Amino acid sequence: MSLIRIGITRVKSFRNYLFLFSIVLLLIACADQSKTSKANIDNQAGTDKSSKENLGIQKVERKLVKSLSTQDSAQQGIALPEVNPLELEGTIAISGTQVVLPISQAIAERFIQDGYPSKINLAGIDTVVGFKLFCQEKKIDIVNAVRPITSQELAACAKSGIQPIGFQIATDAVTIVVSSQNNFVPNTLTRDELAKVFTVQKWSDVNPKWPQELIKRIVPEGAGTGGSVDLFAEAILKGNFSQLTSAPNTISYDFVEQLYSEALINPYMVGFLEYGSYQENREKLRAIAIDKVDPFLPGYPLTRPLYIYADAKAIRKRPELEGFINYYLTYLGQEISNLGYLPVKPTVLDESKTKFLLVLGNKELLKSASKKN
Repeated sequence: MSLIRIGITRVKSFRNYLFLFSIVLLLIACADQSKTSKANIDNQAGTDKSSKENLGIQKVERKLVKSLSTQDSAQQGIALPEVNPLELEGTIAISGTQVVLPISQAIAERFIQDGYPSKINLAGIDTVVGFKLFCQEKKIDIVNAVRPITSQELAACAKSGIQPIGFQIATDAVTIVVSSQNNFVPNTLTRDELAKVFTVQKWSDVNPKWPQELIKRIVPEGAGTGGSVDLFAEAILKGNFSQLTSAPNTISYDFVEQLYSEALINPYMVGFLEYGSYQENREKLRAIAIDKVDPFLPGYPLTRPLYIYADAKAIRKRPELEGFINYYLTYLGQEISNLGYLPVKPTVLDESKTKFLLVLGNKELLKSASKKN
């Protein structure tokens, strides 16, 4: 009987031990699960933040932006009201020319980095398609354009009940380039020399001292050119567009990467592209001045103004669109200097800001802004 009791006692003790050991293991597991859950939440928060910053935006190479705390220092000329992107909400759609796309991308990224919680959709097609999407189909809020709106596009907008208002934001320079391997073409050519370069067969036909090699011409074509071929033909070939496109050994590119590739393998190539694209690939290309005038200097003949367009009624009705346009015009100068475009004159930027304030219809705000100028 005593043996039985001892056995029972030992069994009970062993059970108690197992019970206590199980509790300890349970407590450890709970603690580990708590740590894991917290880590997952932290990781998810980081992912959400990254997603919010990049939502709908294709990355562009540029310098780090400043925070909202520096907004006052960004004001030049007329001072627009301060904007807090965190307080705004609603999807914004932007389309039009690829030439303006890097500017709108940079502003949109900055807007999101400063707290905008919603989506900004951007697409680079061309100006004509952009105005069609804006005026006729009413699918976008902002048009990126390399020219002012036409009378036909104005009529289409009026038919749709849209009141387009344009803001000139920058100037672009179509830049003549040769391969960085080219060691015979000087850094500047006259208009007459350029006319020959883009029409004759061999480099020696331009200058007998140059190689008797075929000139490989790479000129833009397609949706993303922004009318650069027309601009070149008007300034260099007296408007003879077909003289350029029908010249022997001339290749048209849809994507500027084709020009970069040719420059790497062919020292006898020549072409033209946007100045910002040239700046990003200076190791492959060498820019050629025209009549000793470099791109963006006064008197350079291949420049064009760049615009964004929006609906005046939509600006008044939609706080997120009003805030984004306001923000765009406020920080434009800082972004332009990073992207290789020529800033507009302060008076031109003030004209855009004035038009924006007139759209809002706040006369007191406009009067106050004018006094600060």
